[in-house]
Amino acid sequence: MTDFRRPRWSVFEAVIVFILILCLKWAIPFTQMSWFNALSQLVSPHNLYLGQVFWNSVFMAGLFFLLIGLIIKVKYQLGWQEVGLKPGYGKNWLFFGVSQGVLLFLTMTILMTLISMIYSFEVKEQAIVNVFGVAVTWWERFLCLLIVAVAAPLSEELYFRGFLYPAVGKLIGKLPAVILTSIFFSILHFDLIRFIPITIGGIWLNLLYIKTGSLYTSMVAHSVWNTIMLIILFLAQSVV
Repeated sequence: MTDFRRPRWSVFEAVIVFILILCLKWAIPFTQMSWFNALSQLVSPHNLYLGQVFWNSVFMAGLFFLLIGLIIKVKYQLGWQEVGLKPGYGKNWLFFGVSQGVLLFLTMTILMTLISMIYSFEVKEQAIVNVFGVAVTWWERFLCLLIVAVAAPLSEELYFRGFLYPAVGKLIGKLPAVILTSIFFSILHFDLIRFIPITIGGIWLNLLYIKTGSLYTSMVAHSVWNTIMLIILFLAQSVV
């Protein structure tokens, strides 16, 4: 497993990667560019907004892999295994990731139910649900699946668990780094109501990575968690 105490890259480099991607996202008005809208229309002819969200998620994931790759492979001459992209050891990462993803979903559902009961508030839908809520064809729903089950887990796990966590852990230790990066992960979901569950979810995914030594495990678990939530959303729409 990667030596989390002494990764070659620094927290500064990890933060710079995030800031660069954030700045590019804000500075470049993709939705106002004809070529971007043409691509969006191509993949989603009847739902331009969904097409835009799809390509945005693909481009963001690509940027994470590109910038992190430039740092670990070009600057430090390291392989992708240094950020956890390897089979790991012990349990089969695919089966373990799937089973943990199901458990994660169940745990988060129970936790949200308990929180809503204790504090007596109505759990509002996340903003992204509004995007998926207008997906009516099988193809549009497949695009939604690619967004939440492929693009998001790949980029988020690569950055938060594979890249940021080891760098922070080098400075403050494993456990504080797990908690701190998971809080950051939750904050960036911009969902105050689900702040605690998402933070716990981030901790869970981090511990999976530590336990197996493979980022594939947390990627699969994250993907399964998101996929189950999306399927339930689509089923609820069908009933209505």
